[in-house]
Amino acid sequence: MSMVACTQEDFPQPPKDEHPIVAILAVVAIVAAIVLIMWARVALHGTEDIEAAAAGDRAAARRLLDHPRYYAGHAATSLKKLLPLDADETRAWLVAAVEVIAVTARACADELSAAAATASAVLAVADPLAAVERLTSGYRYVPEVEAERVVLIPHLVPALPLVLAQHRSARLIAYLAEPDRTTEEQLTALGKALSDPKRVEILALIGRGVGRAGDLVEASGLTRSTVHHHLTLLRAAGLVALEGNARAYTYVPRLDAPAEVAELVAAVVGTKEDQ
Repeated sequence: MSMVACTQEDFPQPPKDEHPIVAILAVVAIVAAIVLIMWARVALHGTEDIEAAAAGDRAAARRLLDHPRYYAGHAATSLKKLLPLDADETRAWLVAAVEVIAVTARACADELSAAAATASAVLAVADPLAAVERLTSGYRYVPEVEAERVVLIPHLVPALPLVLAQHRSARLIAYLAEPDRTTEEQLTALGKALSDPKRVEILALIGRGVGRAGDLVEASGLTRSTVHHHLTLLRAAGLVALEGNARAYTYVPRLDAPAEVAELVAAVVGTKEDQ
């Protein structure tokens, strides 16, 4: 069991006498995430089905695609670009993707190093689960029995604010690393989140206990992608949190938000006591 901020090279052998949350804070974290996710299913399904499917066993492949925890039950949709390819085409596609991301990671080395330093500082002083929520801008991880440790992987891809994966007995949480925002920037995010009537409606639904994404789609009458967009902005503004893990998750209201909003406004316009 361990909690340690380390480089990519340290990942295989983390200390075993500390807390079970591990931060992998590497400059090439995005590339590491891809490699680890490719291994993620070994612990979940066993090597037999994976190797059999790779060898062409259609029954094993169907078992993987139908498994409710393999890509959250949506493997066929998630892998639709890869499934029609043969082994050589798949290998070439993945290698090309990793090479592109490796170049991107090297170009963003300073930003990723800063994200690593931020994560190390937060993990050094905060409760582990609180640190996860703070670093991921509102993801409340619910520990899983099979996850002996949690690996935090900062990245710089806005289109993927949060990605969950598994590597053997470790839960991987890849999150968008963002710099601390000024008071004015936080108020701007809040104003943007509340500027759309449908977003306010979704916030009200969450406040009434409607937190599953599918239920929010049904209740709001919007498409799933539109609801996801609204939820991303509400979470970025600190109004809601995403609570759960790879098994299931729900959106919940952040009960600290009203007081935080009042403090932000007071910091900008002042209070009676300031007069």
